[in-house]
Amino acid sequence: MTQIADPQSFDRFALDYDRFVSLLPGQNTAWLAGLGLKGDQALDAGCGSGHAAEFLADGFAEVIGLDLSGPLIDIARAKRAPANVRYVVKDLFDLDDEDGFDLVYSHTMLHHLEDYRAGLERLKGLARPGGTVALIDNVCDLYPTPPRKAYTWPALWGFPGEIRRVGLRDAWFQLRFWHDRRWLAHLLSDRYLSREQFRDLYGSVFSGARFDDLGFALAMAWTAPPSGGEPR
Repeated sequence: MTQIADPQSFDRFALDYDRFVSLLPGQNTAWLAGLGLKGDQALDAGCGSGHAAEFLADGFAEVIGLDLSGPLIDIARAKRAPANVRYVVKDLFDLDDEDGFDLVYSHTMLHHLEDYRAGLERLKGLARPGGTVALIDNVCDLYPTPPRKAYTWPALWGFPGEIRRVGLRDAWFQLRFWHDRRWLAHLLSDRYLSREQFRDLYGSVFSGARFDDLGFALAMAWTAPPSGGEPR
């Protein structure tokens, strides 16, 4: 197999990845929608091609979508850019916002960071007093990096059902994407926490946080204390 440079990068398959995510309606927003959050300013850290940022635009006066991938941000600006959404190509640790955010949100981004705890601390620091930090990340209890078959076999088994759900053309695209060497190289470069590790690490940063098990991932919601108060 040909070695792929920087397998963590989404730049090589941005268009296909956007189409793939678009065929999974609600996966990026269903849990978030259940929180019923509204406010002035929201941050989507690791926004990809803008699915969640576009959703957040209905509840927040201003949304900032942040991602390292220029090609994904280009797609977001072209396809999912309401007037109150601003997309930025920037590292999370380089974001400068003194006022903070009413919502700090991130979906399956944190496992890409070299220093996971530092990422959590950074996101916590971006929340305004009384604001919410809502985070989702992949977990795996059996091994830090699931093997190739953990992705390709379910894709094969689920193919008939996907034909019924999205039609033959899109189901065939999904099946091929699950077997795409670029996407698999990315997946096989990931390292996930177990559920226990997730709760321990997140709980050590966000005291009193709420956790929800989403199957493929865990979700955490935490409310920053008001000025001088205690976390809720």
